[in-house]
Amino acid sequence: MSFSIETPSEIRGVLIPLQQQTLLLPNSAVTEIIDYRELDPVDGAPAWLAGSTDWHHRRLLVVQFERLLGQAEVAASQRRRIMVCYTLNEAAKQPFVGILAMAIPRLVRVTPEQLQGQALEPELADAPVSAALLFDGQPVLIPDLDGLEARLSQA
Repeated sequence: MSFSIETPSEIRGVLIPLQQQTLLLPNSAVTEIIDYRELDPVDGAPAWLAGSTDWHHRRLLVVQFERLLGQAEVAASQRRRIMVCYTLNEAAKQPFVGILAMAIPRLVRVTPEQLQGQALEPELADAPVSAALLFDGQPVLIPDLDGLEARLSQA
């Protein structure tokens, strides 16, 4: 008897608009999209940590991914949302992380034909980014959620 593992021909993804970039995550990494709300400051936090909020009786840390990429302060937008993502590490101190989106994220179907690899820019070498790709010709970054959780644990 032989077994074969089928590779899915497509996955569902979420495009997360930032101010100057777009993140792409598998839909399974996103647990919820919530409306933006004023965040509580976190004492002694790095500039990229926007603050925290209460989410399902948990303290959710919210990250401004642009600041992690070395970009300037994010302009306020009425379309902002908070993407609540799994950190994928079972032993994580923070099993969920919030990523501040500048507009409403968009669900997409992702096929291998739509993706083209790109070199990661040198200034992103220390950022929690797994890859840089072109998705249907649009540049996107794949965030490293475990690396992001590691930074949050140190913050």
